[in-house]
Amino acid sequence: MKRYIIALLAAVGVCGGAAAQIKTAYFMEGSYFRTDMNPALAPTRGYIQMPGLGGIGVSMNNNFLSVENFLYKRDGKVVTFLNNGIPTDDFLKKLPNTGKLDVDTQVNILGFGGHTKKMFWNAGINVRANAELAMKKDVFRLLKTLGSGHYDLTGTNVAAQSYLEMYVGFAIPIKDYITIGFRVKGLIGAANAKGDITSMYADVTDEAVRAELAGNIRGNSPYFRNDYEVGEEFDFDKIKRGDFKDVLKNIKSGGAAVDLGVEVRLLDDRLKVSGAITDLGFICWHGNSTVNLDANGFFNYEGVDFDKGDAISDSDFNATMAQPSGKYTSRLNCALNLGVEYNILNNHIAFGLLSHSKFCQTFSYTELTASVNFRLGRWFTTTLSHTFLNRNKLGIFGFALNMHPAGLNLFLGADYIGCSYAKLDNAPIPKTMKSANFYFGLGFNLGKAKYMKSMQPQPKKRK
Repeated sequence: MKRYIIALLAAVGVCGGAAAQIKTAYFMEGSYFRTDMNPALAPTRGYIQMPGLGGIGVSMNNNFLSVENFLYKRDGKVVTFLNNGIPTDDFLKKLPNTGKLDVDTQVNILGFGGHTKKMFWNAGINVRANAELAMKKDVFRLLKTLGSGHYDLTGTNVAAQSYLEMYVGFAIPIKDYITIGFRVKGLIGAANAKGDITSMYADVTDEAVRAELAGNIRGNSPYFRNDYEVGEEFDFDKIKRGDFKDVLKNIKSGGAAVDLGVEVRLLDDRLKVSGAITDLGFICWHGNSTVNLDANGFFNYEGVDFDKGDAISDSDFNATMAQPSGKYTSRLNCALNLGVEYNILNNHIAFGLLSHSKFCQTFSYTELTASVNFRLGRWFTTTLSHTFLNRNKLGIFGFALNMHPAGLNLFLGADYIGCSYAKLDNAPIPKTMKSANFYFGLGFNLGKAKYMKSMQPQPKKRK
């Protein structure tokens, strides 16, 4: 029964897409989402998350995909970047040298936390998954121009993995003004894949167009078997396990990870400085479920034979099974979060600045998020934020709402909400948004610890 449950939960992760983290919630004291970004930041109340609805996060982060980069308005019509009226330089100057795309999903299955007299603890089960893509600027230059020149497309890489996470964590005040936190995680791997393009280029001249591709794809899943013949042509039916019980028996990939965090409160808790590293860990993928694939191809076009009316071209693409590499280890997509917060008006309003750096398999990036947090009572918080860096433009805001009275905890939030829209076929679409995410959480609140009361908005004392 245990294997059936694990397989079902892991399959959800594969379908979904390292865990999503909502930056706008970092300084929201009532939200349990903030603990995912820093285990030292305990929510003000204990909680029980609604199974399946306690925490859902979907995020797509990139530095090049936006409507204004690929669609243009000319003579009252909307045209794509491929239109001859769009200068190549105008199109390319908007794009980074390396395009980076990162998609994250997190679904909470079970989660709960509570306060003792001197600390906060929590535990839970999450399904987590991510996929990423990195590609060079020459990919877009080739699509736009197809003119004479050499186009080096090497460095285009993809990676993805999904896994089941079981964790237990603690936030422990060691002094009146310092709290340390940590989470220990056990991981069960569901799927992993990575594609490395070792050579990909195109040469375009007046006489011919030549292109070449070479690369390797490595994958792992309990659904795969690796008793195939090396060198044979790729056929998915030859690597899949047909027996569901056989799949369950091969759920053998696992790993571990930790989250480490600290918060320091100064000036009577008005100034708070915090930092954390999350998802510092690995998964060891079992050798019996590892498959390797070599991909090679070329294309050559030299014009048209007018006597025969045929194109003078030659092409070939083949994907063959390579020698299985056996077991291997992949690291998680870890993140570094550094925050500073200043509270005014008896903690009713807080200004926060958060640096969020993510280290993916094939690239890394850093974002800086500024926020203003309104604590309109002991159980209602709302936040407005803006994320800088990573080629984000002004006019892209974040918003979060958290209601956490006794008995209920409801959270809604997003880091990227565009305020500038264009119309395409009379449908409004955001112009400058490159990233998008959405977070939802529903839970039931438990008691609040006495040692945290000073962190909540306090009524003014009468003289």
